[in-house]
Amino acid sequence: MARKLVLLTYNLKPGTDLAEYEDYTRNVDYPAFRQNPRIQDYANFVISRNVRGEEWFKHFDLMYVDDHDAYHADGKLHYGDPVILDHAAEWRARWAKDDASGWRGQVNISYADEI
Repeated sequence: MARKLVLLTYNLKPGTDLAEYEDYTRNVDYPAFRQNPRIQDYANFVISRNVRGEEWFKHFDLMYVDDHDAYHADGKLHYGDPVILDHAAEWRARWAKDDASGWRGQVNISYADEI
């Protein structure tokens, strides 16, 4: 059976301390997602350089899941997992918006099937 991938693409709010974000990713983000047995693998990446062309985003997450439809059931992402839902709300508040400047980040979510 082909693997199912969830691709999340995004930028962090301007002025984010990348070392702090990396620490947060390892110690908070990874455990929140990896505790769910329906998520087979989860990893975050940051683009270190563009070789040809440039993406609109600098960060992306790759998440292998057992079922796309269940992942987004009833309009709730992440299988409705309260640990992940609470974590996602905290993540958005901390890294994806800047109240002082009014900046709001965009997170795109795409589903892919392995060929």
